[in-house]
Amino acid sequence: MSYMNRRDFVQSLPVLSTRLALGVATGPLVALSACGGMPYLAPRGPRERLVVDAAEVPATGALLQRPGLEFPVFLRQGEQGGYTGLLLRCTHRGCQPDPVGDRLICPCHGSEFDWEGAVLQGPAERPLARYLVTREGKDLVLTLQGEGR
Repeated sequence: MSYMNRRDFVQSLPVLSTRLALGVATGPLVALSACGGMPYLAPRGPRERLVVDAAEVPATGALLQRPGLEFPVFLRQGEQGGYTGLLLRCTHRGCQPDPVGDRLICPCHGSEFDWEGAVLQGPAERPLARYLVTREGKDLVLTLQGEGR
């Protein structure tokens, strides 16, 4: 599996999306490393769905990003075996929370969220936006609705 930093990944998105739109082979799903070592995955599927191979999602979770998404989506398997997809956009002022330890922490004003998106510490008062995650064979499918689009 190859890794690249977030800046290089974001800069490659126009090329990646063009190749996908033209049907050009892009090779295996690319995992990209965030600042804290959290991998970025480039999902496939139409605009309203993010599709990734479940085997590519590490136990610690992954960040999904592609053109058209202002903020990445954090995908993680829960203790009961199901998956949670969270829009990484703080409900306080719209900054991007980062996975740190056992929570998501907003670097702007210190709001903290658990892995389900619930507020642990303010100033945020509302949970992070969640997406439905279903399994289709070997794939995980996140259906984007509401704030996440």
